[in-house]
Amino acid sequence: MSTKSRFFLSIAALVIAIGVTSVSMTAQQGLPQGQDETLAVGGGPGAQANRRAYVPPAPTGPVPRRPDGKPDMTGYWDGSDGVLHNTVILEEHPGGFGVQAGKSLIIDPKDGTIPYQPSALVERDRRRDDANGYEDQVGHCEFYDIGRVHQFAKDFMFSGNNFVINDTQHITRVIPLDRKAHLPSNLRLWLGDSIGRWEGDTLVVDTTNLAGKTRMALGGDFYSANAHIVERFTMVDSNTINWTMTIEDPTVFTRPWTLTTYTPFRRQRGPQGMAQYDVEDTCHEGNVDLAHLKNTYEQAHGSAAHPTTNPSK
Repeated sequence: MSTKSRFFLSIAALVIAIGVTSVSMTAQQGLPQGQDETLAVGGGPGAQANRRAYVPPAPTGPVPRRPDGKPDMTGYWDGSDGVLHNTVILEEHPGGFGVQAGKSLIIDPKDGTIPYQPSALVERDRRRDDANGYEDQVGHCEFYDIGRVHQFAKDFMFSGNNFVINDTQHITRVIPLDRKAHLPSNLRLWLGDSIGRWEGDTLVVDTTNLAGKTRMALGGDFYSANAHIVERFTMVDSNTINWTMTIEDPTVFTRPWTLTTYTPFRRQRGPQGMAQYDVEDTCHEGNVDLAHLKNTYEQAHGSAAHPTTNPSK
């Protein structure tokens, strides 16, 4: 059995455990008319009871503007198409064993493949092996990566000269729009140091000072603390934002590469103007799926094994 197949088998339970909050969030939001009811966790007769009635989006209009004339992206957004297509694999992959099939999120290079250095690809594949699934930080309720959270719904807002992104599990990024220089290089943060600027109507978010401890997906994709990341938020109309993220890290990749969301960010609305957005923090380390992965890990590495956030070091 291939490593990928074994990985799919081993992480199926964990995908469901980690994804259940977000997928059930989607179920509560309501799916577009005609979309399969079984996309809700468990499908079946009980799924409807756990869903809100479908509420159509507001009519699409021109890009709303803030007092300074820049696009006003305030609101709730989701680029996942309501399904967790790429929480395991960012590149194109088949479905099976609880993993949703997905197209590649990589738009550059054109072949949709992450351009790893050979040694980095070995490490990525080591992380992807079923015996090492317990090392994934998200299962331990540590922070998602800034690229990984794009799989979930989010809240955009402006506060003074800051752009604020509130993501799943209360992961909040406060991005100053008036600071020109990054923090000193000896200061390293889980989500890095992000500063923003406008290029016309596109909000550009530049991030450095990363800790190098996060993963971009459950399947082990990663970059190092040396990465330089540039995100671009371009509002197309009142209900649509295009987002891209370009990563440059010569220690891990052979060239810069760019990914995007499964679909453009789409504005989310709920009954009586309520947001279709899950603000509850439900992560906990006491779930049986994590215990299963721990047992698998210890069987492969010995009972004294203690995974670290950077197991390759």
